[in-house]
Amino acid sequence: MVYQKQKILLVTHQFTPHQSPRTTRWSLIVDELLRLGHKVTVVTGTKQEVQNKDIEIIYIGNKRSNNVVKNLREKSNNIDDKSKTKKVFFIFLKKIYRFSIKILAWPDYSMFWLLSVYRSRKNLILDYDLLISVSLPFSSHIAGYIINKKNKKDWIMDNGDPFTLKKDAPENNKILYGFLNKYFENKFYSLANKIVFTHQDSMDLHKDFFNISKDKLIVGNPISNFDNEIFLKTLNYNYDSLPIKLGYFGIFTKGVRSPNNFLKLFKDVNDIELHWYTNQDSKDEIKVKNIKSKNIFNSIVSRDEALNLMSTSVHCLLSIGNLNIAQLPSKVIEYLSTGKPVVHFAEVDEDPVIKIANDFDNLFIITEMTDLESFFNELKLYFGKVSTFKKDFFIDKYSASSLIKTLNLS
Repeated sequence: MVYQKQKILLVTHQFTPHQSPRTTRWSLIVDELLRLGHKVTVVTGTKQEVQNKDIEIIYIGNKRSNNVVKNLREKSNNIDDKSKTKKVFFIFLKKIYRFSIKILAWPDYSMFWLLSVYRSRKNLILDYDLLISVSLPFSSHIAGYIINKKNKKDWIMDNGDPFTLKKDAPENNKILYGFLNKYFENKFYSLANKIVFTHQDSMDLHKDFFNISKDKLIVGNPISNFDNEIFLKTLNYNYDSLPIKLGYFGIFTKGVRSPNNFLKLFKDVNDIELHWYTNQDSKDEIKVKNIKSKNIFNSIVSRDEALNLMSTSVHCLLSIGNLNIAQLPSKVIEYLSTGKPVVHFAEVDEDPVIKIANDFDNLFIITEMTDLESFFNELKLYFGKVSTFKKDFFIDKYSASSLIKTLNLS
């Protein structure tokens, strides 16, 4: 079925100005949908600071409870080292919050938003032709189901990380809710018209486990936007300067992504700088490792600022792979969009980024078995070839317009 100039309802707990891979993905897609003449309405649990005049954004949620959680996270991350008592106190509160959510919440941390959606369902007057729900979190799919139950319009499910099949760092207490997780995920796959996964391995895993019809399944690659100004800054960087600087932009998650094996590999390398743009928990995890390389710690920055820093402040960008094949670190695609050399540390043999590297000369795969002398020689040779980045290929495969074509929305 081909959708032309549709009225599209996007249901997603997270949306801009919240910063995450999913909000970046769908902000770019929404912009392209609007350019093509579609009408887009967004139902979200993210409070809007400024209303977007081009799209209708319907905020549903408890502003007070959202602010309490947001303030707790910010205070625990931003208190300076001199305020040790306050820092310990807020970290303690954050740990209690995380523990409570992990043990009791269903389907995930956004359960109170989901309750708000359910309570508001009869008051929502929505005119749409196509529903798109976006996870993470899985609550967005449940919210989409609640809204669409009466209307029964075509439904596209866009899936980021696994839900039922997430073995490490699960979204809820699988002992209590394992059956419920599987029941609802299976039910939604049977109801949805199209189901999108960000890479083949994840799609195959879900197809086999839930016995999903292959006619419903789509690989919707991670996306970014190629910016010529950013690429020009990448080309103008002084790659002859020393020491070589590697930049990491993102966070680490226990059981999913860890810096430990990468740091172990680089523990005796003393002529590079590692620039970390990450949160306090991730900084603490890095600091306990005694390595010779110089670590420079920075706070997480906005996407626009990050792209500028990626192109102007480091020689190459560092990606650290997940500990499983079901999750693809989407930051690799964001990194590639700059045209910079990208160094990806693969934790598992079947890391899906390895397949992406087959298409890009500027994406270097290293593992704990890599000979670093040979690697750095290869990297330095590429510094003279940065201008050869395949930007047209990137745009054709990893842009919002390419994904929209895959979804038959253009």
